Order: sequence, then C-alpha cells, then structure tokens
Amino acid sequence: MMHAFHLSFALAIAALQPPPPDSAPALGFPVECVVGESCLIQKLVDHDPGPGRRDYRCGLLTTNGHDGVDIRLRTMADMRTGFAVVAAAPGTVLRTRDGEPDRSVEDRAVLDGKDAGNAVVIDHGDGWQTQYSHLRQGSISARPGQRVGSGERIGLIGLSGNSEFPHLHFTVRHRGEAVDPFVGGAAPAPCNVEARPAGLWTAAAARSLGYTPTAVIAGGLASTVPPKAVAERDPPPGLGGRQAPLILWVDTIGARAGDRQHFSIAGPDGQIVHDQQSLVEGGGLSWFAYSGKRAPPTGWPGGRYTGRYLLKRGGATIATIETSETIK
Repeated sequence: MMHAFHLSFALAIAALQPPPPDSAPALGFPVECVVGESCLIQKLVDHDPGPGRRDYRCGLLTTNGHDGVDIRLRTMADMRTGFAVVAAAPGTVLRTRDGEPDRSVEDRAVLDGKDAGNAVVIDHGDGWQTQYSHLRQGSISARPGQRVGSGERIGLIGLSGNSEFPHLHFTVRHRGEAVDPFVGGAAPAPCNVEARPAGLWTAAAARSLGYTPTAVIAGGLASTVPPKAVAERDPPPGLGGRQAPLILWVDTIGARAGDRQHFSIAGPDGQIVHDQQSLVEGGGLSWFAYSGKRAPPTGWPGGRYTGRYLLKRGGATIATIETSETIK
C-alpha cells in the first residue's frame, strides 16, 4: 500500500528519487520477526517511472507507484499474537494516529483519507523520516515529541487503513521524497548483476533480508474451499470428518502465468490419495489456489493426512509447503 501521513493525514504518493546518502540513517529492520518464517516481504518499492512495475532487482515484487516495503504476517492469528513494530533508527516522533479498526479495506466503504490507518512518523534529522502504517488498533505506544531509540517498540502489526492483510507498510523519505531502503542513494544495479548494496540497512538487517520473489504465505488442509481473502479465513478451516472432502489450499507470493503447481495429499499409511498438477493462470503478487478430492463411499480412514504443494518454474521448485491434519 502507498501512504503519506501528513498533518492533515491525507494520502499523497511521494516521488521516488535518489537522495544524498551522507546523512542517511542506518536502518534496522522495523519488525521483530524472522523474514521467511514468521513474516514475509510482500512488496518492495517500485522503480518503474511509467505505468509498469519493477523492484530494485528488476523483478515484479511491487505494484505501480508503491513507495515502501510491505512486511506481512501469514495469518490473522499471527496478528492477534502480536508482532512488534520498532523504530528503525533513533529519532523524534512527529505524528501518530490510533483508533482505526483492524478490518480489511474490502469491508470498509469509506476511509476518509486515513489510508495509512494507525500510523507513526519518526524524524531522524536532516530531512530524513520513516513512516510505519497499518498498525494494530490500540497498540501505538509512541507519542509526538517522544525521543525513541533504534529498536524501540512503537506498536504492533495490524490491518488498519487501506489494507487487505496484516502487514506493516514501511516508508523512508528524505525531504519529502520516497527512498528505497534497499538502494539508498545509489542507482539500482543492472538486472544481470546479482550482488546488491545494503542500501540504508544496517549490516545486521541486510544479512536477514535476502531477495525472495516467490514464496508460500500459508496453506492447509480443509473440507471446504476457504475464503480467498486472508481477513475472512479466520480461523483457518480444518477437516470435517471421514465423509468430507479433502482440499489442499495455498496462498503464494509471486506466482507467474505458466508456472506449474503440484498438489498431493497422502493418507495415514503414506499412500497418495490425491495428486493433481496444473498451470498457473494469471499469477501475481498474491495467488490463491486449491485442489482436492471427495471422500470415497466408505469414508476416509482415520489418521493423519499430509498435503504437499510445489510451485515450479522451468523445472525448478521455487516454493513449497507441507501441512498435516488428523481425521478422527
């Protein structure tokens, strides 16, 4: 999501341009989570000046005009558990907003300009600011005028504002212009060069932030097709019993048209009871898919069932998940 959070709390999309790097703050990772495990990078800053989209690695892990980094949680249950949002660098809190509900934008008719939802803006000096958007209602602990240190908790990841899943939209600005923290003041490296600078991240943060353009967000076994929307899939559906269907579902990031997906479900004895392959149609930043099978006339045997999903591109497996449920 793209949000500026000014005194009027109006939405404005900042232009992206390389700033002078000398005075830039060294940024720690703004969430207390492990990337690739308890959280994922859903979107990066868009470097395409036109109507297209291109992240700093020349990939498609962004949307047109996206001005920040989206750090998402896998499920609504994770949001309720609580993942702390922390100040990326020392600074002074400029503005805060709280009180916006943690509800998908799909269920809200009007945002009244509060697209950032519950948010905090921190000033780091010499025109540098960071903004933390979509925080959980009632979680903001920072106050305007407060001095905060790097890594100090300021709130929790939430679902407020213009958001369809629990995540933090983290924006860096210099003198009002958006800056990609993965690049800083440098121009993005050529697309055929693998090594990338740390940008504005600290060495510790940079080490934890490998580029992962495709990943499984969440998945599970169910007896009915679960809602596509993350906010409606709460709690995740389980298995209904011996006469109910077996359905393996997944959410992924970065699936592309033409990728091959492979669904398989193994029964308690290890034998495959369902196996299906298909091509991804469309794909995109968020891809929801499922496959399953009706129960046999005698019902499913009791025991533990294991679903496995593979997403392949050019013969290589690029994302996978394995999940289990028990039929009693």
